[in-house]
Parts: sequence; structure tokens; C-alpha cells
Amino acid sequence: MPPKFSLQAVLDYRHKRVEMLESELAQLLLAQQKARAFLETLNESLNLINEQIAASQEGDVDLFMASQLRSNFKVVTDYIAQQKTFLQDLAEKIQAKQAEIVKARQEEEALKKLSDKERERYEEEQAMQEKRTQDDIYIARAYRNTVQFR
Repeated sequence: MPPKFSLQAVLDYRHKRVEMLESELAQLLLAQQKARAFLETLNESLNLINEQIAASQEGDVDLFMASQLRSNFKVVTDYIAQQKTFLQDLAEKIQAKQAEIVKARQEEEALKKLSDKERERYEEEQAMQEKRTQDDIYIARAYRNTVQFR
């Protein structure tokens, strides 16, 4: 049984960190998906308001309704601008989180390679020791056979 990797606690910590970062990335991606859906809903509302404005300008003009529709148009337009800014911020956060994950995975891989090399070195030492033991056994048998037949 190979000895325990001396930096196993660090390797475990880095692995958990990668998992945590991936979870945070998933949350950001979900928030982005919801924000895009909300932006789409806002755009549909804006189109509906535009249709209502066009319809209200036909025939008798209701000034109160026209004023209300313009007000709604401005509010929805402001929400759309805020949502686009929010989406842009989310995209930057996602990009930063992806870079952080890449770095964390590289750090984890570096330790994993060290662990693998240490295990390989141990297995090579064990194989060499077994080979020496086997050689000693063969030499002892050969010596015993030569002493016996004299």
C-alpha cells in the first residue's frame, strides 16, 4: 500500500475549490438565462406598447391613454437598458469565473501530477525491492544446490 501523499489535504482542498467554483459558475449561468428571458419579455412588452401607441393614434385620440402609453414606453425602455447592463455585468462575471476555474483546475492538476509521480516512484521502488528479493532467493537456492552437490 503506497504511503499517503504528503500534500493530500491541499489536493483535496483544491478539488473542493474547483467544485465550488463550478457550482458558482452554474448559478451565474442560470442567472444569465433568467435575465435573458426577462429581457425578451421586456422586448415583447415594448413591442406591445408600440402596437398600442399606433392603435391609439387612429381615430379619436385619447390624450390620457397616449400619455400613459408614452410613460409605459419610457419605463420599459429604462428597464431594458438596466437589463442589458445587468447582462453585460453577468457576462463579465461569467468570464472571470471561467478563468478562475481554469486556474484552479491547473493548480489541482499540478498537485495531481505530483501525487501520481510519487505513487509511480513508490511502485517502482517496490518493484525493484521485489526484484532484489527474488534475486536473493535465486542466489540462495543456487548456492544451496551447489553446496549440496559437492
